[in-house]
Amino acid sequence: MRRRYRAWNSSIMNSAGDDQTSKTRKLNVVHLIESLGPGGAERLLYTNLRYFDPERVRSTVITVYPHATHWLDPITALGVPVVSLDCRTTRDIPKGISRLRAWLKANRPDLVHSHLWAANIIGRLAGRIAGVPVVSSVHNPDHEPQAWSDGAEVSLITRYAVKALDQWTAKLGNDRMIAVSDYVRKSAARDLHFAIDSIDLVYNPFDLGSMKAPVSKDRGELLRELGLPAEGQILLNVARVSPQKGLLYALRALPEILRQYPLVHLISVGATSDARWTTQLKREAESLGVADHFHMLGAQSNVVDFLRACDIFVFPSLYEGLGIALIEAMAAGCVCVATNTGPIPEVVQDGKDGVLVPAGNAEALARAICDLLGDPARRSQLGTAAKQTAFSKFQPKEQAERLTRVYESVLATKRHKSHKMFF
Repeated sequence: MRRRYRAWNSSIMNSAGDDQTSKTRKLNVVHLIESLGPGGAERLLYTNLRYFDPERVRSTVITVYPHATHWLDPITALGVPVVSLDCRTTRDIPKGISRLRAWLKANRPDLVHSHLWAANIIGRLAGRIAGVPVVSSVHNPDHEPQAWSDGAEVSLITRYAVKALDQWTAKLGNDRMIAVSDYVRKSAARDLHFAIDSIDLVYNPFDLGSMKAPVSKDRGELLRELGLPAEGQILLNVARVSPQKGLLYALRALPEILRQYPLVHLISVGATSDARWTTQLKREAESLGVADHFHMLGAQSNVVDFLRACDIFVFPSLYEGLGIALIEAMAAGCVCVATNTGPIPEVVQDGKDGVLVPAGNAEALARAICDLLGDPARRSQLGTAAKQTAFSKFQPKEQAERLTRVYESVLATKRHKSHKMFF
């Protein structure tokens, strides 16, 4: 797959094009992201690229790492060029800064919009050196206590170093930030010591096009393919398999759920790149005696088919930035049981368009799921309300327009400052 990326040496010369000489000047924006894996930030990038007004924004995507390519084909199909800095680990960050600086000098884009920690660090420093404005998106409350105690094996020394570098580069190289929720906005202002009035709130949109896509496999086909009974009841979680996403607590809720509803199956759809955590969950399922009712399928291309087929969407995250998968489940009309942590109450109103339970509480999760499994009318009511919420609050075209206005505001401010300095 690496050959699908533009080779670094050849991409250094003018892959951003000559739009700056045209009569109607478009914004030439570089979208810098760690990789194109199946995660939420990558999905958000694709959705934004799809809904930008092509008369106002011209995009180039640059990845820090070349190895994850889940969204490569969909993005290139939009006509957006993709380049990789070809870094291998975080130790290559200095190399990434040097390569991005050279690319920015050669191609002269108007603005860099970076996503996720390594891309934010590289983008801020390279942008500062090259004189290109930088907007960073903050997707998670990365430096909150709950993020530091999610079970991941990262030392406190490393976490403090990561935070310090984030703070320093944010002050040095950020013109503005974008937060995906009000919770993340306040967290970034507090933890990164960044002025809150310089952090714009732009909610994650769902992919409207995917919701309108025809069914490739109906519920019956999916159940047969998975070897599950036609009368089985499906609990679905869509998220990468990691401590943050709380799948462990859905698994621990399963014995009580099966006691009342023995045909229930818990299905996980999402990247299983964390091998240690994936193994731990499998062992937990064995020790709980529910391994036959727990299925980790990895990343899937037909996620919407699973959303349409499930009985309940389960989102037991310990912390979140917002939760694109949750919004997409709501847009598909799923009844959702989620945790009341962080920004999730900005998305789900408990009892109105979903059900909220305390984070890390398997007993509460089991009770909420069992109550809904026993009340089909309430499931239908909440699912309908969830769809209305998603379509009214998280429309992709509106969010792409908000992003474009942020870009235009940053550049207008930059031009104004340059004009004052000149005179």
